[in-house]
Amino acid sequence: MTEQDTAIARKWIKQALHDLEMAEKNIGIEGYDVAAFLSHQSVEKLLKGLVAYSGQPVPKTHFIDELGRTLHLPDEILECIMDLSADYQFSRYPDISDSIPFEQYNETLARQRIASAKNIFDHVSDRTRKIMEDAQ
Repeated sequence: MTEQDTAIARKWIKQALHDLEMAEKNIGIEGYDVAAFLSHQSVEKLLKGLVAYSGQPVPKTHFIDELGRTLHLPDEILECIMDLSADYQFSRYPDISDSIPFEQYNETLARQRIASAKNIFDHVSDRTRKIMEDAQ
């Protein structure tokens, strides 16, 4: 791990935190599909930050389950990750299923997605705290 790895990781994590905050704000405007999508995005960026911090190149993928396995996260966290995996596409593209994405999301589901993301953030909080401290 180099100073450059730390700087890259810090950028990813700062954006991840912002995306999670924006996911929560979308609850208030009934943007439940957007909240679910941003929950996925926040975790994707968080995990990419952790990969960068380990000195590996940041993978060009949206498969957060693969990122979680790369980081050897425990099964209970991988379950949270799997809760969010489908939302990357399902929350945005009407051709993924026979339904219109925004009509399939409600406040309960959006809050569940945010809770899953927060659980993942909490699990790695010691690592992210170190990254943010190391970068200063």
